Amino acid sequence: MLSYPVHIEPDDNGTLLVTCADFPELTTFGEDRNEALARARDALEEAIAARMDEQEDLPAPSPGDDRVVLPALSAMKVVLYQEMRRY
Repeated sequence: MLSYPVHIEPDDNGTLLVTCADFPELTTFGEDRNEALARARDALEEAIAARMDEQEDLPAPSPGDDRVVLPALSAMKVVLYQEMRRY
């Protein structure tokens, strides 16, 4: 299981804003906590894919309470990508 911490806070529009310190480019929102976390998972997968496409490093997950868990296939891609970059 691979998960990254996110920060969830109310925004000025009455929704919940989600950001991620490990991926500053990740910003999304949701009407409620469940929707915000689901959108954060999708945004995290996109941020990871973009970094892979640009052949950039992927950060190790930092500590945090609210976490987004990557689906198994995406987590396996991250591990494989990181291993390939080591060589």
